[in-house]
Amino acid sequence: MPITLSTARSVPVSALSFAQSFTGRSHAVGRPVTLTDHLNDLQGYGARLHYLRNEVIFNQDDPAEHVYRILGGTVRLCRYMPDGRRHIIDFLMPGDLMGFVESPDLPASAEAVSDVTLIAFPRVCFDRLARDSADVRRQLLCHLSTSLLTAQQHMFVLGCQKSKERMASFLLRLADRMDLGGGDRLDLAMSRQDIADHLGLTIETISRSITALRSEGAILVPNTHQIVLRDMVALRVLAAEE
Repeated sequence: MPITLSTARSVPVSALSFAQSFTGRSHAVGRPVTLTDHLNDLQGYGARLHYLRNEVIFNQDDPAEHVYRILGGTVRLCRYMPDGRRHIIDFLMPGDLMGFVESPDLPASAEAVSDVTLIAFPRVCFDRLARDSADVRRQLLCHLSTSLLTAQQHMFVLGCQKSKERMASFLLRLADRMDLGGGDRLDLAMSRQDIADHLGLTIETISRSITALRSEGAILVPNTHQIVLRDMVALRVLAAEE
């Protein structure tokens, strides 16, 4: 099945101009050049795409023809069973990459949790740049290593933690990614069902876990999509981070 990108959304990108633009850019002296810098340089050569809430960005087993950088919104990476059951592997946020896999096909589907804006870079150009630049290879290895550590941590959460502990771990990871601390408000783009499918629980268990954390004073719950991180120490103890 071809990748789910309509012709109205995609624009052709010249592999030659893409590569030349990458190698020809320079950055401020004295500041390390990051992968984000490289991708910022290339934004004009990628296809800027917009997806509405719950729209499919690509499907599981589609050809791995693009690497995506999320500019705005939240994306869920999912795997589906033949009977429709779903596991959400991860939630991706602005600045995250997806689609960079050592496989001809994509191992998961990507869906917009909220309205999403992203840039799609042709994979063939991305591979060429990685071959030509040791710096890009190093930074991509760093990116893949971080992804592996995240996956290992999630395996620990699913394999060892009880429901309330899983919820605490989930809230802490989101807080860390958004640079939030005690007393800050965490805005949840995802639904309770999304959280349940990510943590391997039922939606009823998610609701009970949130209620328990609120009763213990660890969080406040102004509404369905907001959590106030009232006691970070209590959350970290539950998540076995202290």
